[in-house]
Amino acid sequence: MPYINEFSNKISHERIIKNPKVIEKLKEFKISYEIPALQTNDIIKLFQQIETKEASQKIKFVFTVDSSYVEVPLNNNIPSATVGIVNFSVSIVDLEKKYSLSKSEFIDPQKFNDMFNSSLLTFVTPGHNVILKEDLSTIQSIRLSIFEFFSQKPFNNLSLLDTLKDILKSKDDKISFLCPNPDCHTNIDWDLKNSNDYIDNCPRCGERIYLSDWLRLHEAVDEELGTGSILSRFSQASEHLIVLNLLQTIMNNQFLNNLLENIAFIIDGPLAIYGQPAKLHAYILRYLHQLRDKGFIYFGVIKSGRLKDHFTILEERLKQQGINIPYNSFMLVNDEYRFKYIQRRPKQNKYFGIEVLYGQDFLFYSDKGKKYVISLPYPVPEKNESAFEKYIFNHNTYGTLPIVLDLLNRISIDLYEDAVLPIALAHKFASISLNPGIKILEIFTKNYIQQQ
Repeated sequence: MPYINEFSNKISHERIIKNPKVIEKLKEFKISYEIPALQTNDIIKLFQQIETKEASQKIKFVFTVDSSYVEVPLNNNIPSATVGIVNFSVSIVDLEKKYSLSKSEFIDPQKFNDMFNSSLLTFVTPGHNVILKEDLSTIQSIRLSIFEFFSQKPFNNLSLLDTLKDILKSKDDKISFLCPNPDCHTNIDWDLKNSNDYIDNCPRCGERIYLSDWLRLHEAVDEELGTGSILSRFSQASEHLIVLNLLQTIMNNQFLNNLLENIAFIIDGPLAIYGQPAKLHAYILRYLHQLRDKGFIYFGVIKSGRLKDHFTILEERLKQQGINIPYNSFMLVNDEYRFKYIQRRPKQNKYFGIEVLYGQDFLFYSDKGKKYVISLPYPVPEKNESAFEKYIFNHNTYGTLPIVLDLLNRISIDLYEDAVLPIALAHKFASISLNPGIKILEIFTKNYIQQQ
């Protein structure tokens, strides 16, 4: 580890790459999963062309949530004292205005920056060696910061705690979790049906308990080593909850509720919850299944990772064999394919992502030859062996698939490779990033009324 203000040696890497021991060791390594050339003919048959033309014409608005986080020193003299900051922004993409930017010869940089520089919500939490002034412990300080963040109402209607409670109630009337006091760990039973409070006290030690403690995000904190992965875990879980909060807000609005079939919600990443709050994924799955007849579109776009890398390599291998992936074709990535070509089968679970996923992965080769990895909600309320064999690995059970694929064709852009994410969308569509977030529905409503 370097000293404070000490910079790394700019040429130290030369000693590493010329080290004989390093060179010899690298010869022992190989990429764990490659695509055998002899099997490309079998793989190409798994891609199915699909007619998607105008399947998504009803979709007029796309909502996306994006986040970024950083851990910064609180005091230059004590660099180990840090705070974590997470910014969340929500964008509306108006598909009716798609040519206003894409056909412009010049885009005003100020207008472009204004679209994305403002934040919907900001989360600030004590990090390593920092506590709140109330003399709480590090874990207590972070738990309180999380609770206060989830107490906010992003769209001036429901708090994120309201959303969390509704999602949990879709599966159970009661939940239980351990007291977050490291000296107690008594089992806490929380009555979701009969209690409207989001704060309680441990019956044994008296520790103040928050409903948000159920997410177990505070368990990513180490009192000695720092906040660890809490910012990434918090950002990921919060993005899903913010999208669902917006969905609930629209459903609670008498006018906007009728427009759900005109709206798509895009998650930046897989439909999955990782780490300490992973159990939330099963509740989201059931909640979305209960709303499946509302007509809205909900899916994730995965821009990196093993599956994205695999898709890139696959296209290269096929082209080397003189084989082209058909335009506007897709592949449902079932576990048989995944464990044969992409990664090892897990030792403990029969199915991939059983503890974290609430969506099925697809590869999509667009009408312009762009490669997308997308995730659609499982067409079942819960995962079991029967569900996987009959429904989850059957592409015919995903009724929104043609709409999603056609929508991707409509909103793809050339700024980044295979891009369709919130910031990139501004290059082709009129996208509005809003602060404060309560204006988002007002603008949405006005835009819709003007189109009628």
